[in-house]
Amino acid sequence: MKKSALAMVCLLIVSCAGGGGSTHIPPKTILIGQPTSLILELNAWGAGSGKLSKRYTDIQCHYRVGGDEKFTAIPMYPTAENSTLLTVQCILPPLPAKPGDKLEYYIDMKFDGVYNKRMESPVPFK
Repeated sequence: MKKSALAMVCLLIVSCAGGGGSTHIPPKTILIGQPTSLILELNAWGAGSGKLSKRYTDIQCHYRVGGDEKFTAIPMYPTAENSTLLTVQCILPPLPAKPGDKLEYYIDMKFDGVYNKRMESPVPFK
């Protein structure tokens, strides 16, 4: 009895194992008065199947010039996809900043319906 219960628990754990991941390399600086591209690579491993663009949804970048009260949200759109990798991008508009200001931003999304948030380090304007 114990062996069959243990086998069932192991089977459940293995069949539910899996997850997603992301890679983002922030720019070193943001050029004042210039649009800025931000790229995020998303992947999945283990359990689950289907197009990654259907599994990762509601992908947005929320940004503000440091010290501003509110974040502005813009969608991130797919630029490439294969069976293991989904690349998404957004383009920040030219922002009213001065040297020494920093861009604060985070990226959020749903993966298989579960909310995820990536906090990013502030990036200086130049």
